[in-house]
Amino acid sequence: MLKIGSCALGERPRVVAAVSDGVPRKDAEVLLASGVDILELRIDTFSQCDTGHVVAEAVRLAGLPLLGTIRSAAEGGGWKGTEAERLALLRAVMPHVGALDIELSSTEILGDVVAGAHAAGLTVVGSHHHFTETPEDDALEAVVEAGVRAGVDIVKVAARCNSPEDLRRLAAFTLRHGDRAMVVIGMGPAGMLSRVFFPALGSLLTYTFLGAPSAPGQLNSEDTVKYLKFFYGYLDDGNS
Repeated sequence: MLKIGSCALGERPRVVAAVSDGVPRKDAEVLLASGVDILELRIDTFSQCDTGHVVAEAVRLAGLPLLGTIRSAAEGGGWKGTEAERLALLRAVMPHVGALDIELSSTEILGDVVAGAHAAGLTVVGSHHHFTETPEDDALEAVVEAGVRAGVDIVKVAARCNSPEDLRRLAAFTLRHGDRAMVVIGMGPAGMLSRVFFPALGSLLTYTFLGAPSAPGQLNSEDTVKYLKFFYGYLDDGNS
């Protein structure tokens, strides 16, 4: 079974909250106690991206389920350094997180990140983001094929939905890959339903935030947890 830190994936919908640096550990623990399962360290949004600062932030949150992400500018992130610098920073943070997210388009460092993360026993999310529209089926399938070739553990596809038809296309895509470890998200207002209901189709994770949203159409953590607990029926089962 796939895990991110101590958090097993697939038993029920898991909630990932994106955080930047400086979040007090107490606030992080309260967030996790409220029903959020995993904290995504969005290192590309940190006030400083030098190795010492980034590692210190991860160490400060040691023992919590952490997903490390340095999102490339090409896919909507704030990383401004070189790929060699990003690879070095990802390697530095590997001992302190339970998983890494790396874009499948980051071909210059993708192989090294996957190999290094797996050697460290980490789960790897291979992600693809499309901020203007939902790609056609052949393009979506190409993302999955790229993830398989790269050897990532989870393929994540986040695409903007501009219509209900886009949302249905992403839903059908999720169902077609029910035998794979997938995360599928519809961004934007038309895709908001995906954040609550795609886990019922097999999507392993849904994303929220602490502070400012990290993607269009994200629900805040309180609403995300409330809706998931209501619709998936685990409000009082002791697993929240």
